[in-house]
Amino acid sequence: MIISKKWRWLVLLGSCAGLLLTVSAKAAVPDISEWQGKLTSTQVSSLKSQADFVINRVQYGSSYEDLYHTNNESLYVKYGIPFGSYDYSTFTSTATAKAEAQKLYARANKNTKFYVLDFETTSMSSSDANAAVKAWYTEMRSLTNKKLIFYSYQSFATTYANTARQSFDAQWIANYSYQPTISYSLWQYSSSYYLSSLGQYVDNSLYSSSSVTTYHPLSWWTSGTSASTSDSTTTTTPAATSYAYSSYTSGQHVYLNSGASKYYDKTTVPSSAKQKYYKVTAVKSVTTSRSKQLVYLSGLNKWVLAQDVTGYWVGQHGVYKLREDSTLFKDVDLTTKSGTTLKKNGIYSGTLVKRGNFYRIKINGGYITAKVSKSDHWYYESLPSSKWLKTKTGLYTYKSSNFVKSNRNAYHAAGDRIKVTAIYSRSGGSRYYRTNKGNYVTANRSLVVTQ
Repeated sequence: MIISKKWRWLVLLGSCAGLLLTVSAKAAVPDISEWQGKLTSTQVSSLKSQADFVINRVQYGSSYEDLYHTNNESLYVKYGIPFGSYDYSTFTSTATAKAEAQKLYARANKNTKFYVLDFETTSMSSSDANAAVKAWYTEMRSLTNKKLIFYSYQSFATTYANTARQSFDAQWIANYSYQPTISYSLWQYSSSYYLSSLGQYVDNSLYSSSSVTTYHPLSWWTSGTSASTSDSTTTTTPAATSYAYSSYTSGQHVYLNSGASKYYDKTTVPSSAKQKYYKVTAVKSVTTSRSKQLVYLSGLNKWVLAQDVTGYWVGQHGVYKLREDSTLFKDVDLTTKSGTTLKKNGIYSGTLVKRGNFYRIKINGGYITAKVSKSDHWYYESLPSSKWLKTKTGLYTYKSSNFVKSNRNAYHAAGDRIKVTAIYSRSGGSRYYRTNKGNYVTANRSLVVTQ
């Protein structure tokens, strides 16, 4: 996308500091405009094997229509490349924002899968800008039920559209120096991704589960429907709502995302409360927006939606079981893939390390994210309410917390029940229980189960 002077300056600073990311994308999600020229059949037929979908510029505000968007969109349709259509906005009021939305809808090819507001420059105040962005969204929503995507770079988004952008079906955030720290579903990480089919460099984006905070599969981007309804121009079955991770438990720690705008009681989340960690002291089931759970944050003493937080393992836990396939990265920033994918349900020993505001799990061969949505700790960390365990395999209780052969107390066969009264942790992350007889037993989930 055409980048504002302010954003170009930020990118230049990042380049000078040597911070630009080197991320390898499995398939491209390129941004195409007249700057890439009038594409040919040969180029687009080759592009199909290199891109999951394309995001194509239609206009530069109401007064300027992209020179080649009609030609390029026709070729995407011909060769079966899914695409979205974007408006590089120049509106200066709610009235001009509505007019700009109308122009985008009229000009864009109706085979587009979604519409994007590219909002990255303005002369308006923050409050006026939020009102204008919301007016653009409301007008587009009156014209189509296809997904509406908000695009900007992080600091601009949080300054000039922090409230209005929450209405969109997804957020597409640009940051060429590091992963964004606000909620996003598409990350524009590079302005210099080489596409051999076009013979030139383009902006490229990622939507993979390891690269975003709110993941949507490829089918979500290419279905041509909103999150809840079908577009009047299609007969496609509506896509199901993509809910945020909503299985937090009391005692876990969560990071309050910078995009959080309201507590569940509708009061405003102050900036001073965001981008910090809080302990969850209670949870409650609820289905609203993109959440199926509320979490109660100690210190703030407020309920928030699960979509407004990101849970991380904090403190040492020792062993983790993967909830889904996970990419193993060579570096703690999770930017350079090792080429290895760790399989769902795999169990790995690891050490928690903090990088900036976020946690990683260092395992043999590299790093994976420490988001609780991606893995489960493999030791029980609390005393069961029943105070009973059942052994899953034969094991020993011990006379002390040092589980060596000389300290063995008694052997318990698989299926035996053991009553416990307390739980403890070791510096390396493992956990163990004290029994009602004053002995000790492991809290490893592969060896015992709580009842």
